Amino acid sequence: MEVVDVDEEAMTTVAHFFAGALAGTAEHTGMYPVDTIKTHIQAQRTVSSLGLTDTARHIFERGGLRGFFRGITAIASGAAPAHALYFSSYEYCKRLTKYTDRKYAPLIYAMSGGVATILMDGVMTPMDTIKQRRQLCIKNYTSNWDCFRTVSRLEGYRALYAGYTTTLFMNVPFHAIYLNIYEVLRGHLQIPEQYNLQGHILAGSGAGVVAAGLTNPLDVAKTRLQTQGDVGLHYRGMVHALQEIWREEGPRGFSRGISARMLFHSLSAGILWTTYEYFKFIFGAR
Repeated sequence: MEVVDVDEEAMTTVAHFFAGALAGTAEHTGMYPVDTIKTHIQAQRTVSSLGLTDTARHIFERGGLRGFFRGITAIASGAAPAHALYFSSYEYCKRLTKYTDRKYAPLIYAMSGGVATILMDGVMTPMDTIKQRRQLCIKNYTSNWDCFRTVSRLEGYRALYAGYTTTLFMNVPFHAIYLNIYEVLRGHLQIPEQYNLQGHILAGSGAGVVAAGLTNPLDVAKTRLQTQGDVGLHYRGMVHALQEIWREEGPRGFSRGISARMLFHSLSAGILWTTYEYFKFIFGAR
């Protein structure tokens, strides 16, 4: 029977927790302007929507440089605990399985990622709702707290979790794909146990861009659900949102913001994994 050092196990989990918190904060704050552009593109319902450059110009004309960073404190405050839970639970679930046969690896990564995603999105969804409403700047919220209070009063607390089902429906397969690609690329690149900047950037970016492109339609539906109160829409849920987007806009509606999303996740995944693996290495965790 294998003897587990409880203190070592606890310290490893704590190291993953703090490394994840630092990585999540670096990712979301570093890539926030691109995320703002993506949100604006996905919230559009016109047949001929603005592209990346025109949307960026529109945001700048309305709010200057500050327009790209509205709501950043909401996502920053949620990113740290959410990613701390994500990475610590992902690593713990992988260790818990104790499987070494390579044929089980994809399933283990997918299942571990699913548990991690449910925990992460439980924290991130309300912050994401506030963040997106402030990014659009349709209503003049004076602060994140004002947005939280106004949405809760006028639309109820459930509005803060609008899109949570869609978020999980999107993020569980997203992270199953994302983590499997990362782990496979990490193996192919033969990244050693020591920290390797170039290797983690390549593995993270490759995983991010593929997973982002495949799950973009669900991300469009999530954005519409989370911002519907500000733009005057009323969807009954995820399925209804998907149906309405398809009926009104066709395939083009599901591809809205895909370039920005793939760019965002490619760069953000590079930042996320290099930061996480760096602090994981510094803290001496495997």
